[in-house]
Amino acid sequence: MYDTIIIGNGPAGISAAIYLKRFNFNPLVIGKDLGSLGYTSYIDNYYGFDHIKGTDLILKGIEQAKNLGIDVVNDEVIAIEYGTNGYIVKAKGNTYEGTSVFLATGKARNKLNVKNLQAFEGKGVSYCAICDGFFYRNKRLGIVGSGDFMKNELDTLKKFTKDIIIFTNGETTDQEGFTVVNDKIVSLYGEDNLSGVETEHGKYDLDGLFIAYGTANAVSFAKHLGLVLDSQNNIVVKDFQTNIPGIFAGGDVIGGLLQVSKAVGDGANASIEIKKYIQSKKAA
Repeated sequence: MYDTIIIGNGPAGISAAIYLKRFNFNPLVIGKDLGSLGYTSYIDNYYGFDHIKGTDLILKGIEQAKNLGIDVVNDEVIAIEYGTNGYIVKAKGNTYEGTSVFLATGKARNKLNVKNLQAFEGKGVSYCAICDGFFYRNKRLGIVGSGDFMKNELDTLKKFTKDIIIFTNGETTDQEGFTVVNDKIVSLYGEDNLSGVETEHGKYDLDGLFIAYGTANAVSFAKHLGLVLDSQNNIVVKDFQTNIPGIFAGGDVIGGLLQVSKAVGDGANASIEIKKYIQSKKAA
């Protein structure tokens, strides 16, 4: 069991891991790719580097963490769940358990642009199968997505109903056993509550729609866990701790200056708060 599971291998996540390791704790870093820095050509405004590729900077950070003996795993996190003594983090390749979790995934870039989506959130549209699936027993459901994140949510939903349509929104999936609609979604419809989904080539009456589009990100995790978000979908924190004890967040996911320097500082400062939390748990 790890003291902290850090989701995100960018500046905030790696910075937190390095400080926690130096505090003699046992952190785990899980990252799927190189995040926004992987798409940044050059950085000219970070201390100590007058001109460095984004990929080079992030890879240097990951190498530094590994050299300190920190476990850094390349994997896709698909769910975070409450465990007996902390939190269970389910990734595509493995499942991990930690006393605390630090969300440092960067800003979400998978956005489902569908007419009326926000209007029906909480009124038939859900982002958490384990939270809301029970309310749709034997109902007509849709789920939006195509990859492992969608499949994980689908595994939960199919326990409550077999009447499920998968909407890939123009992508492809190898999921079998359910109706699959590959059309692009145009809009959602209904009166006070969701009544269905309209695609480029058809309309589908539904009682509920679950969103598991792209890969799981900080907003997905927040909505699963019940973390408070602000109007800009930033995770709300106080001293880098969310409204759920043991769940921390830093970097771009909490808003503010979206720069490497700020993310590094968030990781360092968050590690101090995480340290306090872990020590309090061990003393209890």
